[in-house]
Amino acid sequence: MFKRKPYLSVCAGVLAVFFLALSASGQSAMALTGTVTSDAEGAMEGVLVKAKRVGGTITVTVVSDEHGRYAFPADRLKPGQYEITMRATGYDAPASPVTVGTTASNVDLKLSKVGPHVLINQITPAEVEMSVSSLGGCGGCHNSSLVLKSTYDVKGWMATLVRMRNYEPGASFTYPFMLPERLGPRPGDEEFAKYLASINLSSKQTWDFELKSFPRPKGKATKVVITEYDLPRFDAEPHDAVMDADGMIWYSEFTLPVIGRLDPRTGETKEWTLPEMREGFPPGSLDIALAPDGNPWIARKFQAGVATLDKKTGKITSYSIPKEDINIYSRTTYLAVGPDGTVWISDTEDRMMYLLNPKTGKMVGHPTYPGFKWDYESGRRGIGPNGEKEDHLSFGVAVNSKGVGYFADAANRLIGEMDPATGKSTLYSIPTANSGPARVYIGPDDQVWFSERNPSAQKIGVFDPKTKQFKEWDDKPVDPYGIVVDKSGHVWTGGTPTDFVTRLDPRTGEKVRYLLPTVNASVQRAEANNFTNPPSMVLGEVHGAKIAIVEPLE
Repeated sequence: MFKRKPYLSVCAGVLAVFFLALSASGQSAMALTGTVTSDAEGAMEGVLVKAKRVGGTITVTVVSDEHGRYAFPADRLKPGQYEITMRATGYDAPASPVTVGTTASNVDLKLSKVGPHVLINQITPAEVEMSVSSLGGCGGCHNSSLVLKSTYDVKGWMATLVRMRNYEPGASFTYPFMLPERLGPRPGDEEFAKYLASINLSSKQTWDFELKSFPRPKGKATKVVITEYDLPRFDAEPHDAVMDADGMIWYSEFTLPVIGRLDPRTGETKEWTLPEMREGFPPGSLDIALAPDGNPWIARKFQAGVATLDKKTGKITSYSIPKEDINIYSRTTYLAVGPDGTVWISDTEDRMMYLLNPKTGKMVGHPTYPGFKWDYESGRRGIGPNGEKEDHLSFGVAVNSKGVGYFADAANRLIGEMDPATGKSTLYSIPTANSGPARVYIGPDDQVWFSERNPSAQKIGVFDPKTKQFKEWDDKPVDPYGIVVDKSGHVWTGGTPTDFVTRLDPRTGEKVRYLLPTVNASVQRAEANNFTNPPSMVLGEVHGAKIAIVEPLE
């Protein structure tokens, strides 16, 4: 545990100067340079070269240019021993220990082609899906290369499908938490099991199909520095990360009852244990938001409530949704804090929105879809006000400067607007059918940004509450999820199955896609780091146990 002196009023300015110095590194001296080549390609563009100090917790990554040259700015690598590794799908090279001193060092990297049993560990879930017909969307959250490497036969897969269906979304090998409800076999399981057994290693030594991959980064996508910070636990799952006004990064833990803080200047972390609210239910959290006073709030998922941490005292206060509303399906996964301090809490499974006044502790609930009732036995199917079958699933909530709430309906093509005074919802249809919007974000001008996650969509969208008009940008193959707008007006997003993050300029439509250094990182949330120039993106690597900052150099 470490103590920090109170921040002065000039803290933000100091931080701005600090991050500005970092972002100006494209003009500074270099600590380590070299050329990346292979017999197959010669000079290789788009290879991610990673440097991690021996015994350290921070990894700095740069990308080779069109001539195969890479360069680490001097202000990113302090003198010492570093391990140099790389990411270039289809290639590998032994880890190279390097001594970085006060003058520039040159280390050339010679890469070699790899076979399929190494390649399978280098490709993302999206690339696995490209290589086979379909895995039923499992790659949206999981490392689907495990499916291809498995040796389950049809019988083994039948049991595995039911078992996987009953794990909660944040479950891991270390913490295999189960859902509160129990689900059984479904129609189509046997056919799917036969298919899975035909593409894995249950009856063969290697795969009889090509393992496909995306092209490596090129051009502007190579002009970036990515810094990754190891979290204190190897199995940490930092689902969401936000940056406060002091430059500290707060993160939620998808699996365990933890809220954490990272200082990106030092790499130091501190974590607090959240109190149990529902005994026997999965303890992890999902969404995290900052209140006007700077204190973080966290959505407790299966714990049916939210919690907040007082940054000055370390005190944690929890709030449950009304007792009469709690059932085994309750899942308070998303939240937002309005300009007046009101906390909006979305129960995605029960399709309720709760408004909490932290000063009084009073919480009022409103149905996000009036007249809608969920038919629990049929899964996520529901019954509308006229008896018709319909699906609704609120995935994300945000509040504008006037205190009006917005949510995304991931089961449809709808953006919802809720009046905080009456709880009345108005639904607006996105132009793209079955777009599956998620993770809404309110821009500085109260524009409502969102991602469109369905495979047929994969777009970035924005809704103008004044004109009631939508605008969309294609973002295939990133499969965008979290959305944020930085102070320069660029829109950032990332995809869970691709390891790509996108920076969109909505004024020109230009998109630059940066590749993350960690395979199967799984990006769920986008956050802006407005201390750098140009602004950068902060994200949690759910499957990498890291927090990353993606910093463009132009």
